[in-house]
Amino acid sequence: MTDQLTICVAGASGLVGSNVVKAALARGHRVKGTLRDATDTAKTDPLMDLPGARERLTLHSADSSDSASFDAPMAGADVTVIACFPPIYRAEDGTPARELDRQRGYEEIVRPVRDGALNVLGAAQRAGVGAVVLCSSTSSTNPPAALPVKHEALALSDAETQMAEGKFTAAEKIVMETAARDFCTHHDMRLCIMLPTMMLGPVILPQHVDSDSHALPSALLRGEKRHETTPAGSMSVSHVEDVAALFLAAVEDPTARGRYFCVKDSLPWVDLYAEFAKHVPESALPAPLDGTPEEPTRFDFTRRDSLGVTLRDIPTTIAETMDWLKSKPFG
Repeated sequence: MTDQLTICVAGASGLVGSNVVKAALARGHRVKGTLRDATDTAKTDPLMDLPGARERLTLHSADSSDSASFDAPMAGADVTVIACFPPIYRAEDGTPARELDRQRGYEEIVRPVRDGALNVLGAAQRAGVGAVVLCSSTSSTNPPAALPVKHEALALSDAETQMAEGKFTAAEKIVMETAARDFCTHHDMRLCIMLPTMMLGPVILPQHVDSDSHALPSALLRGEKRHETTPAGSMSVSHVEDVAALFLAAVEDPTARGRYFCVKDSLPWVDLYAEFAKHVPESALPAPLDGTPEEPTRFDFTRRDSLGVTLRDIPTTIAETMDWLKSKPFG
């Protein structure tokens, strides 16, 4: 077992955050988790039922719009994992992000994430936390000119280009990353930025079964089509437990810094649906692609692999996910 750390996990009830909590407890660490309402037993009970939670997990109410609300959970922490910024797809009035103009898109989609991240970082800095592991997304790795092979240092989205195209949900991630990098450089804090995408596998909170990445396999099992025709493109996939292991490796390695892909690989949708077809009703499957699949995204995984985590292949991840969902784990 590694030396015990105290880890503040901001966003402990999220898909990534809850799995990081589970992985950290399994490694013997103490965890101080935050969620908006720590009296919400629908979210806290599954976390407190994790092995080791009764002895080494405390949960705190905190909101990213209020930096001071993070002071208590940050106190005494060695490292903070920030996983409390899921993608924002709609404005405050329900308007889809892609339909907003530049001003509203920035103010209602991009700025809240940027300012929220800085609020959490401010609390970490005040508490003397020296290391930060930030959950971002591969949506921040799409430069205006496509790269034949993506490397973390070169695959940087341009926020202005994305916003000009109405991609505010994607732009929020690179803007957040840039603000966090500048803050941590100024305050001499070690920063790791983790870049996941579609994450499958068993989940800890029931709310995640029909949300996030699991909306697709859950719908397919019910016989519901998500695509009328198989898309020509590709999708990057990883097992959420492997993603959590990468986060924890970044937490524990004092030399880890910078951006890390949290992706096993990218497969054409043709191949992904071939795997799903082994587990779901035929009625849920889209019509075959009329044409040739596009080349999937290619990655340089040198930095990811330097963290020492072995990731499950995508067919195994899909099979584990579908078998787990079929078991009706939450009744």
